[in-house]
Amino acid sequence: MSANPSVATNQANRLAVIRRLYLYGVVVVSLVVMLAAIDDLTGVLTDLLLGPKGLAVGETSYLRDSIARNAGTLLVAAPLFVVHWYFVRRMLSLTPERLSALRKLALYGVAIFALGMAASHLHQWLYQSTGLLLGESRSALNITSLAGNWLYRLLMLIVSGGLGWFLLLQLRADGDCGHESGRAATVRRLFQISAGLVGFAVALSGAAILLQVPLRLGLERLATSQLTVGDFAWAQMAANGVAALLVGLLVWRINWRAWEMLISSHPAEAATALRRFYLYAATLIAAAVAVTPAAMLLGDILRRLFGYPSGAFLTELSIPVSLIVAGLIAWRWHWGQVQAEAARYGDSPESANVRRLYYYLVAAIGLILLWIGLVDLLRLLLDWLFVGGTLDEYRAGQAANGLSLLAVGAPVWVLHWRTVQRAAEGEAVTAQAERRSGPRRAYLYGVALAGALLILFDLGSVLYRLILGLLGEWSGGAPIYDAIARSGTGAVFWALHLLAIRTDNRLAGDEAEPDVATDERRAALEERIAQLESALAAARAELAQL
Repeated sequence: MSANPSVATNQANRLAVIRRLYLYGVVVVSLVVMLAAIDDLTGVLTDLLLGPKGLAVGETSYLRDSIARNAGTLLVAAPLFVVHWYFVRRMLSLTPERLSALRKLALYGVAIFALGMAASHLHQWLYQSTGLLLGESRSALNITSLAGNWLYRLLMLIVSGGLGWFLLLQLRADGDCGHESGRAATVRRLFQISAGLVGFAVALSGAAILLQVPLRLGLERLATSQLTVGDFAWAQMAANGVAALLVGLLVWRINWRAWEMLISSHPAEAATALRRFYLYAATLIAAAVAVTPAAMLLGDILRRLFGYPSGAFLTELSIPVSLIVAGLIAWRWHWGQVQAEAARYGDSPESANVRRLYYYLVAAIGLILLWIGLVDLLRLLLDWLFVGGTLDEYRAGQAANGLSLLAVGAPVWVLHWRTVQRAAEGEAVTAQAERRSGPRRAYLYGVALAGALLILFDLGSVLYRLILGLLGEWSGGAPIYDAIARSGTGAVFWALHLLAIRTDNRLAGDEAEPDVATDERRAALEERIAQLESALAAARAELAQL
């Protein structure tokens, strides 16, 4: 009795997947273990050969144990990798294997681990070298042997960087780099997103640290009674900033150029969802780096103006100022790139959803900041109207916090809310797509739900306290002011967003007219899909017989 060809084919496919999972799993684990063992062994040997002579009691045992452990690991992991890599290479004669998402995931995963190790060693080498040039001591930089340390960093930079480069060359040799399909393309783009965002974040932090050094030195001269120039390790800070900036820029620039080359040969890459996600994510990170310390700085300034400073030294203002400057520069550049690519390559349905997700997410963040600021100010106003009193330290802190959040959150929310509202107005196809989009509905209904819950619980608490007061047990005080402020602001935003929901629903009802041409096209496509599925089943049966 002959077996069902489709069942046999499915079983063969499952066995092939299990075999590939096993082979790539062993390759990934053995490579990671080998690289970690080489790193540890190289550090021990260079320190032993070029480090300070004369070992303390117990160090000889530690060195022997470390050498034996890492050497044993290499003697086991290396043959395992070679054998399994040989079978992986044999599978490459099959074209589907070269294009599989599992292969991309395994090789890109090890590549990002190896390149991350290389970047870490390069950062340490630059940090220590710059620190020495600026006059910092070896002990402060954790250097026991200059020659041994530099040799160790150089060797590991070559080994780990070489492994990462080798794996990327293997992926390029597959022949589909830049025009992968399905999950394989997703894996490659996720690798580029990770490399780009990590490099960008490291470079941004390095730039902020470098800006902080001269700002702090300048502020120290103004705060004559607080600090002196020698009270902080400015050389270490500058060295760390230089190392982070150079390494981050190197990683970010290499990844950016590689992605640009893919876009130049395959322009559709620029309109993919993950490419736009990367640009919008970098823009959002830069904006957060600028806006968050701006709110903190404004709050501190307001507290000082009210006569109740926070107690922070004047020199600590260098931290938010440096972050604001670095964040604004990075935000302006990335926002320009977003606009330029959208204008040049257009939007796919997926990238349009990423754009909407960015706008509604930022609008939600701005609304939360605005909401909290309004609650603080309204609560303070009610407290002053019904209780009276002067502006003490607690009220000054509350007013500074409310005003700073209001000053930051209001423009962020208004700008993004007006942009999406303009996009959702009218009868154009783009406006219809905006009103039907998932990010818009999630934002509108999420805000409406939060507002309704605030009204339900806080307004109920207010009415409870009022009724209790009418019955002769009035206590008043701060708790009722908090509830009034939260429920009042919640009601305003709930009504505003509920109105937007009703408008969207009304316009959607006007659009709900039957489209005969669309129905006919849908029926034709369904019939065509059925034919293709039938042909695919016949091809699978013939393949199983072969």
